[in-house]
Amino acid sequence: MQSRKRSKLKWVGRLCVVGVVVWIGWECGGLHVTDSYAPITAAKAESITGLKLPPEATNIRAASYNQWIELAQYIRFEAPVDVCLRYASSIAGPMTHRADEYELKDGVRLLRAETFEDFSWFDLDKAKDVVSAGGGPSVPEVWVDQSRGVFYYRLTD
Repeated sequence: MQSRKRSKLKWVGRLCVVGVVVWIGWECGGLHVTDSYAPITAAKAESITGLKLPPEATNIRAASYNQWIELAQYIRFEAPVDVCLRYASSIAGPMTHRADEYELKDGVRLLRAETFEDFSWFDLDKAKDVVSAGGGPSVPEVWVDQSRGVFYYRLTD
């Protein structure tokens, strides 16, 4: 009889542990979205993405979301082309790859289209003379539109 009681107590204990783990996962796994509805400061962009932007950056936009283990971050800013290229190289390496039309359309594609209310500011698909570097899971991908002096950044994980 005593061993039956211990067995039941063990199962109750295990169920409690499982319940706590599920609850923590639920609480931590909620969707967290940060979006800029208008241009923001470099400091605000840094608080969203953790990236310190160059002082010449203007018309800055940033957005991010994370849920459980999924993460996405986006930045767009305008600056002189040489500043954009130098900054991009510091993040993703030499900017030697010319981006084609397919890559530009893919760069704009959101993994979760419903996440942000307005993502039109990430207008990479309108860029004309673009070089890029990086990309892949957990590796930032950057593009520089050399005709307009626009820097784009995307990190997904």
